This record gives sequence, C-alpha cells and structure tokens, in this order.
Amino acid sequence: MEKGVILNTGQLRREIEASHQRSLSYGVSREERARDQVSLTPAELARRRQLKAGFLKVVIAHIEEFYDQISPEDFMIAVADGEGYILHMAGSDEIKAKFAERNCAPGFRWTEKDVGTTAISLCLECQFPVQLNDKDHYCRRAHGFTSSAAPIFGQGHGLLGVLVVSGTSNLVHPHTLIMITAAARSIEKHLALLLRNTEMALHISFLDSVIEAADTGLLTINRDLHIWKTNRRGASIIKRDDLTGKPVSVLGNLKLDLDDIKNNPTSWINRECQFHHRSNNVHFIFSAKPVLSQEGELLGAVLSFEEFGKIRKLADNIAGTKAYFNFNNLLGQSHQFLQAVNLARRASKSDSTILLQGETGTGKEIFAQAIHNASSRHNHAFVPINCGAIPRELLESELFGFVEGAFTGALKGGRPGKFELANGGTILLDEIGDMPHDMQVKLLRVLQTGEVHRIGARRSIQTNARIIASTHVALADAVSQNRFREDLFYRLNVLPIQIPPLRERGSEDIRALAHFFIRRYSQSPPRLTPDAELALTQHDWPGNIRELENTIQRALHLCEGEVLERHHLGLTSGQPAATKPKFGTLEEMEREMIAVALDDSEANMAAAAKRLGISRATLYRKVGLYGLR
Repeated sequence: MEKGVILNTGQLRREIEASHQRSLSYGVSREERARDQVSLTPAELARRRQLKAGFLKVVIAHIEEFYDQISPEDFMIAVADGEGYILHMAGSDEIKAKFAERNCAPGFRWTEKDVGTTAISLCLECQFPVQLNDKDHYCRRAHGFTSSAAPIFGQGHGLLGVLVVSGTSNLVHPHTLIMITAAARSIEKHLALLLRNTEMALHISFLDSVIEAADTGLLTINRDLHIWKTNRRGASIIKRDDLTGKPVSVLGNLKLDLDDIKNNPTSWINRECQFHHRSNNVHFIFSAKPVLSQEGELLGAVLSFEEFGKIRKLADNIAGTKAYFNFNNLLGQSHQFLQAVNLARRASKSDSTILLQGETGTGKEIFAQAIHNASSRHNHAFVPINCGAIPRELLESELFGFVEGAFTGALKGGRPGKFELANGGTILLDEIGDMPHDMQVKLLRVLQTGEVHRIGARRSIQTNARIIASTHVALADAVSQNRFREDLFYRLNVLPIQIPPLRERGSEDIRALAHFFIRRYSQSPPRLTPDAELALTQHDWPGNIRELENTIQRALHLCEGEVLERHHLGLTSGQPAATKPKFGTLEEMEREMIAVALDDSEANMAAAAKRLGISRATLYRKVGLYGLR
C-alpha cells in the first residue's frame, strides 16, 4: 500500500493491536507516566528547531490556518520530527498545560518505546494517517482522548515528521483525520514548491549571469531613480531609444525601491513587467541589483532583463518541461495497441484537442509525449499537470498563474500559469476526470476563447497551447452522473484515443515488454524460463505496464544467477496453468503447453514428447517454430 494513504477500519485495527503487542514487549507501563522518557535539554531542542527551521516555518503557518476550522480551546495541535521529538505545540494555555502533564510537550520523544501506542508513535511506525480514540491508546492516562496524526514526507518520500491534533474523546470525528491528512499533504506540496523554487533560483541566477555577460538588456539607474543608460539590446526590448535621463516611471509598473533592493536583494530577482507604449506591448522579466561604492554607499541599481517569451522558453528547458518519449518507445504488436498508436500518429499531425483514456499504468503520458514530439510543436514546451493531485485551492493558480498581490503570500512579481508556459507547445491535463467542478467551468472558457486570466489580473492573455487530456475515468459515465460537465466533455472528446489495458494486449506484448524491462534494468540480462514466461502471460496485471515494470525490477533483485524463474516474479495471486486455463489462439496455447512440458521434464526432449503424445521429431520442429530454448 502506498505510504500516506488513510487505512480502512480493519487495517487500522490490526495496526493498533500490533502496536499494543510491541508496547507490551517494550515494558511500557499502562498505569504511570514514563519517568525516564527520553527528552531534549532546552539547548538541544533549540538546536534541533534551528536545523529544521524551514520545515517548522511551513508547518506552523499551516497550524495557524488549521485553527480557522477547529477551536484552540478544545484541540491541541503538535508536530514531531522523524525521530519522534515534539518540536512545536499550539492551542490554548489551558489545553497545552493539560497535555504537558502527560509529557506531551516540546522536547519529549514520543515513540512506542517511550509512550506505547499513541497517534504520534503509531504514525511514526507505520507511516500511515491514523486516528485513535479512548482505549485505542496503550496507556490509561491517554484514555478519554482522541488523536489524529498524519505523516509528512519530504524529497524521496522520506519521513520528515508527524502532524497530530488531539482533544477529548467526545470530540472524535472522522473528518478530523481527513483534515489533518489534507494539511500534511498541503505541507508536503508547500515544501516541495519551496525546494523547487530554491533550485530554480540557483539555475536562474546562473542564467542571469550568462545573459548579463552576453547580448542581454542592461539598464542603469541613479539614486534619484533616473535612467543613466540602456544598451542596444535593452532599447530593442523596451522598444524605445530615448530613455537616458528619464525617470524610471516611464517603464510602467517597475515600482523600484532602491533601499529594498539593497536590503532584500533576493526579492528583486526575476520580476515581471508589462506595459503599453504607443502601439507596442512591452513584456519582460528583469532582475535588479544594487550598485554600491567601495564604502558601501548606495549609488543606484542595474537591471538586467530579457523578453518574457525568451526567458520563459529558457526557464522551461531548465525546469525539465520536455517530452522525452516518441513513438519508437511504444512497444507492442497487438491489434488494439497498434490501433491506438496509429490513431495517435494521425492525431499528432493536427492541433485538435486529444483525449487519452485508459486505466492507470497503461502509459497515457508516454503517448502524450510521443504525440508532442511528432507534432510541429516539438521545439516548444511540453507541460504536464496532474489535475487530481493538486488541491483545488491551488489548481487555479497552477493552471492560470497570478499577479503580484493577488492573494496573501503571492510571490512578488506574480507567476505565469501552466497554460502560459505551454504557449506554442503542448499542455497535458492528466487525470482530468478528477478536476473539481468549478475548475471545469474555467477550463471550458480557455478552450472556447484561447485566453487565460491570471488571478488578480485585469487583462486576459492569449495562449496557443495544444491540449491533451488524459483520464482513467469513463467521462461519459461521469457526465451522466453529473460529476463532469457535458459541454467540457464534448470540447475534449475531439480525438479520443482508447489505450488498452495490458491484459487485453495478448501474450506476445507481455513477453516483449518483460524482455525490454529485463534488458533495461540488468547489465547482464538473465534468461526467462518458459514457466516464468507462462506466469507473466497468465497474470491479469491490474496495474498494467507499471506493475509489470515493477515486477521485473523486483525479480531482477531476487534473481542471482543467469536464469529468472517463476518464483522470482512473486506472482502468487494467479494459479498454475494446470488449474487455471487461459484461452488464446491455438498457436499460443500449443506454445504454452510445450513450454510447460519442457519445464516439467527439465528439458528432457524424450520425456516431454511422451507427455505431449507427439514424436521427438515433431517436438524438435515445434520448439524451433516457437523459438523455445
């Protein structure tokens, strides 16, 4: 099961019972507070908080928002790090004092060895969201309370900490677990965004240095905010060559503050400026740096800038919004699969909207990348966005962008959305069937007008992005159930392509993909035994190609020799061929029967021929015909 997913009642009950058993084996007292519970000194706690300052800043901000939904008089909210040490608690003074009596306070460690079964300790152990109530807790001092905890994961899905909310048992409600889990996921996305922004800032700083030394726009400003000089490239971008001596206010909404540029230089990197001069629309990205004398006196500032379209294309390349797969990467020979590939090839020659439908793991994004790379837009950005993975409150800003000051915490200078970044290229709206209903209305407007409206902006922006939508949801059924807008469905369903699940693609495709993954993940590819091939072709593959790929990777780790056998695959859900027949063509069934006979006879041709009721000469001929070893 994927980490971070809420357990069902039966799964949670088993985890609680197992935790109680572990707590008993650790010798944790049910009656008394642990007198020797591990805790940090004030200095150690301060150092640990300092090391995790960025993490705590994000978490505390979300805790403050959480109290908009629950009462600080009734609930305590805390965060513990990945080792179980409580780093921060929030709530009223009265409720924090009540929990402090039970050693639930900053500095104390809350693992099963310390306190037995609690929401924090169990969440640390199993790394799933959990909700405990009353006697679910191991120690009797915690009876009468309800606690809900959710893990917070970082880069590489490593556990950063646990977010927990707790109150008296009469306040228990399943929505509390859903809320705390949503808060944990929101924290993860915030941390990932900060990390991405940090990485992008490093890349873009390097890019700025390169542009500054090359043919880029340069503009110098004196202490009185008057323009000293602009180079030719700058004049070309701004479309004016008469700027010397003029106030910087002629450049629209720059709103330069020299003191702030000096004191907060990082906040003046890669800002956006847009204004109209006569019949020209001027749109550029600029970075401002202070110019200081040797004594540190502020003399003015220098702006390096470039046209918005050029910077956007460079940023796309740095950010990795590039399609890597093409039609040569689509392996398979089954009729249904080749039909989907051929339709995708034809679709790549037009700019019409494409709807890719298929189960999870069938390779919808690979199809989308192949279509983009075969189209006339292949030199432009390919921008994927998962409409079901992004919280609804963030999805609009991700798709359409925002201007500076559009909402609290909005980045200075604003930020373009995915549609703007995909201008001239392709945007993949992955899992569009999970898009919130209110966002479907706004997406429909983009499809109808070709215009996007940044949050907080007064003007719309024309965009020319080719749209590919993908979903595992049957949109026609979703329309009939009023979960998806009918008018949006018809807008998207211009060129529908159905990608078949792996189980419907036949044995040859499964074998071909299996051998491909073996060669891909092994420097010395082992040989698949006939019985192993049979196990692969008889499996239903509910996870499709992704499940097959993972199965092969796992099997290669277990296989230590030159032969990969059935037991290495771990496909225990299916039955052997003798008790679970699998129908196919006569040739497929005959090949599989011969493969089983050879495997059971340990490649003894005489014994295998006798078992099959044919002559050895016939067996040799059919082994050669079917390419069996």
